[in-house]
Parts: sequence; structure tokens; C-alpha cells
Amino acid sequence: MKKLFAWRLRGALHNGGDIRHPENPTGGRRLESPGPLHCKTENGERKMKNLMLGALVALSMVVATPATAQTKLVVAGSEAVDSLLDRMAVKFAETLEAKGGDSFDINLIRGQSLGNAQQVMEQHQAGSVDVMYSRPDWLTSNVPDFQVMSWGFTFRDRDHMTAFLNSDIFEEMRQKTVNEMGIRILAAAVDQPRILYTREPVSSVNDIQGIKMRVPGIKAYLRLWETVGTIPTQVAWAEAFLALKTGGVDGAEADASGAYSQKFHVAAPNITLTNHLLSALHISVNEEKWNSLSFGDQIILQAAATEAVEWASETAKTESLAVLDKMVAEGATVSEIDNAPFAEKAGEAVPEIEAEGLWSKGLWQSIRDIRN
Repeated sequence: MKKLFAWRLRGALHNGGDIRHPENPTGGRRLESPGPLHCKTENGERKMKNLMLGALVALSMVVATPATAQTKLVVAGSEAVDSLLDRMAVKFAETLEAKGGDSFDINLIRGQSLGNAQQVMEQHQAGSVDVMYSRPDWLTSNVPDFQVMSWGFTFRDRDHMTAFLNSDIFEEMRQKTVNEMGIRILAAAVDQPRILYTREPVSSVNDIQGIKMRVPGIKAYLRLWETVGTIPTQVAWAEAFLALKTGGVDGAEADASGAYSQKFHVAAPNITLTNHLLSALHISVNEEKWNSLSFGDQIILQAAATEAVEWASETAKTESLAVLDKMVAEGATVSEIDNAPFAEKAGEAVPEIEAEGLWSKGLWQSIRDIRN
């Protein structure tokens, strides 16, 4: 919206004074004074009137100056509508609008309108998506050390992961995303634990030997489920329900809220609380976009991301059990399991995984050594 500002005449015609826009005191158009106006004759008075009239006409022709332009932000992810991450994105947009007023023009794109997570991440790096809501899993293609966050039983509990996210180790990884991807993680926090959904009941690690397990296209996931004896099968998130329903895969894993949004429990009603992986969630910004913002807008963007991520993490703590109750009410069965055999297999494979270069040697143990 354009605003018409009154330009000031006082003093402008004396001693070569400037006429300046009130919001740009160092700029504006300079009107040179015609010098002392000694006009005693009729002709002189006429000249003086003409000069004054010309000055007034010039001032009246100054056009309206637009207000400070809004910063356009495309915000996107690839999560199902109404999933926890999707609601986190809505929270972020609402918070940013409340904190930033008219500073930002936010275009929130929900669902998978822009493709799967990897495709959205590529757009994020290219700059067509300014802000992305996702998980660190999708940073692994450029910063391999993030693979360790997708390895089973790396984290003991929520407090352990929180300590890691506040550690120098994670800060170094975060800086690598800036240097190598042009992506800045604004805020990250703990999500829900990931659990198992299968077409047939599972009571021990022996029951999953040789089953086809749906996994995303992330190396750590592939190797983890291969390590515990399944046949990892890459299936897109949006196609996972159909694969489970038709028997294209025998099982899948996900956090409770994410799985519920995709109706995994309908196609694979046997839910096993393996708690094999603690997920993280984050909001990131394209580094070029970040650098284009004023310091004040950076503070607002950072604050909105932090608030939304913390809200999602707190919601995750209480929502998981409530969602499992819904699944049971809709016909699913939830079972606990001794996950020690899973953890043992995962731990034994770490030296081989690090030797392959999946992540930096010693990183897994350094994370395990972090104390809450």
C-alpha cells in the first residue's frame, strides 16, 4: 500500500536548503535557492511570485512514496496435512505474522504440492523455497554426519537428544549445512519416537527376519533395517499406505502422529513399541534469503521458528499416547517389546558403518558419551 507523505517547504527556499522525505532525511531532491530576493520593482515582485509558484508546483508534483516493501517468504515441506510437522508450519506462519506485522508476505504451501521431501529440499537449496519445515534426515545427502541421527538407538531418551542438539557437536553439523548446502537451521528439537507398523504381529526381533520393510531413501535407514534382518524397500511416504495395504511391503516405521496422518494402522494394524529412533524436527531458511533480511527481521524470523519448534516438541510429548489410543479405538493392536536385541545389533554394526564413511569416525560414540 502506498502512503502519501507531506513534503516540507519551511526553510527550503532559504540558503539553498534541502527538501527531504520525512522517512529518508539523508536523501530527497535538493532545490537550490535562487539567492537573495531583493524585489522592489513591480517586475521584481512578479519574478518573485513566479519563483514561489514554481516551487509550490514542483512540490505538488512529488509522487507518493511506497511503504517499506514486504519480504516474501515461500514456506514449504512435504508432510501430510494435519500431521504434527504440518501443524508446526501453521504455528510458525501465525507466529511470524503476529511478531512481524506487515514485514512478511507468507506463502505457506502445505502437503506434497511441491513434491517429496528430497525434491522440496532441492528447491530449498536453490532458493525457490525460502523456509522449509522438515527433519534432519533430509540434510544427509550433503552433510553425511546427519546420518547418525537416523541410526537406531543412538539416543537414550529425549533428554539425551536435547543435550546433543545443544552441544558443540550439533553446532558444527549445523554450520556445515550453511557452508555446504546454503541452508541455515533456525531451530531444532525432539520429536516423537519412531515405532513399528506391520501386517503381522511382532513379538521379537526374530519375527521381522526377511520381511519387506518400507524405508525412505536415506542410507542410515537402509543399513539399519538391513542390520536387524529385514529387506529394506524404498517407498515414497505418500505411497506407503498403498504398499502396506497391497502387500508391497510387510512393515513400515514412523512416529505415531505421522503414521496416523497416513493411516498406517489401517493397513498394518500391528503396532510394536520398538522406540528404535528418536526423531528430530526443525525449521530452516535459505542462507541467501537470510542474508538479505535486515537484522530486525532476522530476529523476528528466528524467534518465530524457535517458538514453533518448541511448541511442536512439547506437543509431541503428550500427543503420541493420545494418537495410539485413537489407533486402538480404530482397530489396531499396540504391543511392547524387549528392544535390547535390536539395540545390540545396531551397536555392533557401528564400526562397519563408520568404516564405510556413512558418518565421521567416532561421531556415534561421541554422541553416546554426552551426558544429560
